[in-house]
Amino acid sequence: MRRFLTGKTAWRVHDDARSALLIDVQDYYRAFSVAASRARRSILILGWQFDSDVQLLRGDDTVPGGDPRKYELLTLLDRLCRERPELEVKMLAWDHSLLFALEREVLQKIVFDISTVDRLQFKTDSTVPLGGSHHQKVVIIDGQVAFMGSADLCQDRWDTSAHVARDPLRVSRNAAAYKPYHEVQAVFAGEPVRTLVDLFVQRWHFATGTHLEPERLVAAESADLFASLPVTLPMPVASVGFSRTVPGAEGRAHVHEIRDLYVRAIHRAERMIYIETQYLTSQCVRDALVSRMKEDGRAKLDVVVVLPRKPEKLKEELTIGGPQADALAEIAAAAKEGGHALGIYDVAVTDPDPAIPEAFVYIHAKLMIVDDVFFTLGSANLANRSMTVDSEINATWVAQAGDHALRAAIRRARVRLLLEHLGDVAGSVRVVAGRTGLVSRLDRVARERTGRLRHHDLSRGLPSAIAKAVADLACDYVDPTDGAEPLPPPSAPVSW
Repeated sequence: MRRFLTGKTAWRVHDDARSALLIDVQDYYRAFSVAASRARRSILILGWQFDSDVQLLRGDDTVPGGDPRKYELLTLLDRLCRERPELEVKMLAWDHSLLFALEREVLQKIVFDISTVDRLQFKTDSTVPLGGSHHQKVVIIDGQVAFMGSADLCQDRWDTSAHVARDPLRVSRNAAAYKPYHEVQAVFAGEPVRTLVDLFVQRWHFATGTHLEPERLVAAESADLFASLPVTLPMPVASVGFSRTVPGAEGRAHVHEIRDLYVRAIHRAERMIYIETQYLTSQCVRDALVSRMKEDGRAKLDVVVVLPRKPEKLKEELTIGGPQADALAEIAAAAKEGGHALGIYDVAVTDPDPAIPEAFVYIHAKLMIVDDVFFTLGSANLANRSMTVDSEINATWVAQAGDHALRAAIRRARVRLLLEHLGDVAGSVRVVAGRTGLVSRLDRVARERTGRLRHHDLSRGLPSAIAKAVADLACDYVDPTDGAEPLPPPSAPVSW
């Protein structure tokens, strides 16, 4: 593993790490609530967005007839601080731009500050270049367990893996229903958590000027905290690496480990690449895929990409939609020319009432699996901004030859994710289990509409003059090109 996770692709690598996966937000919020309720020394939270009133537990996870407000984020954190005089809660949110003002909780900092004890500190971080954001999503409990991945602690994220068309529990404030949402998180114990504590301490210092002492944030080890967490899929004890994007600023160097991680992993792909991402506009990822597909003498790939049906907001549709369509078209052309199998899919949700049109699951997960031996997940989309001007954090597992337990776990994760996206399909395990011919089998499901997969629309009509003008003016701000040169393809097959 360390041959691949070097100083170019990883910040730190930890051996014998304990970890598990949490697929979709019901599982994440449930595990977070259990861990937070047992916190004794510290709860540290980095986020792109928070909502004080997001309800963490719903349905069977709550006490029948109980007050739903007791399960809200701010209520939980404030109650824990009042009950435990030694507990500190520190939250660091991106100091968002005006583009997002209408999507955020009104007067959020005042809400967090006024109604809580002094040991609950809510700060904002503006230390990114113009157009960038702090996008890392990390929660650390007592320095003993840590969560990280794609999910925010905010409204409009909670969903189950069933992603049913109309779920009475899938509502935000004022009982407003929202679309199905798909996320993937990881949870860690042991030494990897100390790395994420260091990440938090660094971010806190840059944002506030205050130096935190890491040892004061770590409680005495509780061996059963990690073991007691409800998880979706356990991972075997294995090495794990952490990679970052850190935008440059005064006193802080630009770091692009995630960019190099993705590019190098794609070049090593021998049979299969599986991707879930909110966006696919990254210049370096596009070029790496095209380059790998043009290599002579190497095996043909099955490449599976799962995306949202369309960008979530109008501003993203105007600015991201065009460049993403161009990137997908270039990748599709390279796949066709090179004889590779490429499947780009959306996930549909059909209502029992045939009069109600299909809805689509919003893919917010950010992950890639290569050959069932490489698995990375985190906060970074396959977008230029995630490789350059946003702060990001990813975790990566790489199975070496003979590491059968980790290989099996990575394969199990891919199969679990694809089964969720397929829905109720006869022989579904046989459809998704094998790597070779995977796209052909998924294409048949999408074509026959026997499950949830739908082919992503790769056509791109001519944009209106207004849409084109908006895209031309805003794209460098919303998703600037990363300026990276693609790595040359390996001259000979390389091992992980």
